Amino acid sequence: TDKVVVTMAVATVVVTVAGRLDDAAFQQVKKAVEFLAATEPGFVANVVSLLPVDYDLFLQRVLPESFPTVAKHSEPVLTYVGSADTTGGATFVGGLNPSLAWLKGTFRYEDATHSIFYHRLAKMEMRGYVAKTKREYCALEVTKHGEGPIGTLVIELFTDIAPRTCDNFINFVKGTACGAPDDTIPGAVKKYEGCFIHRIVKDGWVQTGDVVCVGGPVGTGITSHFAEGTAFGDETFFVKHDKPGIVSMAASARHGNGCQFLVTQIPAPWMDGRRVAFGRVIRGTRVLKLLNELPCTFAERPMADVRLGRCEMVTESMRGGDTATENGRAAE
Repeated sequence: TDKVVVTMAVATVVVTVAGRLDDAAFQQVKKAVEFLAATEPGFVANVVSLLPVDYDLFLQRVLPESFPTVAKHSEPVLTYVGSADTTGGATFVGGLNPSLAWLKGTFRYEDATHSIFYHRLAKMEMRGYVAKTKREYCALEVTKHGEGPIGTLVIELFTDIAPRTCDNFINFVKGTACGAPDDTIPGAVKKYEGCFIHRIVKDGWVQTGDVVCVGGPVGTGITSHFAEGTAFGDETFFVKHDKPGIVSMAASARHGNGCQFLVTQIPAPWMDGRRVAFGRVIRGTRVLKLLNELPCTFAERPMADVRLGRCEMVTESMRGGDTATENGRAAE
């Protein structure tokens, strides 16, 4: 007697987990779906591991397009089932707890791993990214009079693309830019710490870094770290101003780069070929949004006293090293 073999089709379930690679919650859900993809027939895990700023941009795109009824999602991880590329093609699950609850109810998945494991995993992921890029990183604290620090901008410097421009910037971050021809300017301190954020173009850009005009009109000072003059030439226009958070030199003329720089709030393609972009904010979207909402004068100067606070290089600390040594000072 011939045997009849019946093959049952296994339904495919595509689960997307997107999140901040430096966050433990994302790492926990990521591990869960990767485990299920390896053990559950038909389970497909689509993991989208992103830098903090890229995750923010991801949410700005996906939520209104695919989940218009979700007013806000502030968690560092987002899970949904199905395709977000088609209308009605995806089902919103949510952040950490809703994701784990859905995985438990649907696939009987439970996780008894201690949370410290995922915190360590998040640190390892970020360290791996920093080590892979071989670039330099800095942190610029932003302060507001009467409130103190309102947040920190962590910037990835494109030292492989614009090494000379980055070198100039790093010297002002560290406060080691002294030695330039105009050190005799009264009151000029060659460091970004304490600089006014002197211009905020709403939905445009934020401008700061004038280390020359101390106590007087700001936004007119030009000085550089380099010994040959008070300004230096345009190094490259390779990096495009194609997204929020691009860090670029603020120069009033070609080859007029000095100490001032700007950070874009939106894509600014008109700056391409006119401004030298040399880095990007990878963490600090909330700070940029806060600055964008500050009341300003007709001349685009913020009415509140907002400045750069503590400025430091953090490359080694992000790799797991010592940031105090990196910035040329004893450990605090």
